[in-house]
Amino acid sequence: MSGTPPCGAEPPDTARELTPGDVHAWAEYHFRRTGHRRYARAVCDTVQWDPPPGIDPQTIEGRL
Repeated sequence: MSGTPPCGAEPPDTARELTPGDVHAWAEYHFRRTGHRRYARAVCDTVQWDPPPGIDPQTIEGRL
């Protein structure tokens, strides 16, 4: 996505399987090929925290 209006380019359909390095390489290729200088991206991940043994997560201050 670059320019006004945005060009709408996206990584290949297999983007879900790409590593961050793969996406960076694709973006660099796109920049060089088109002359665009910006690419909007969104990153979403999930984090799970497992409390150490002996800690009850229900008693942690500030829990939701």
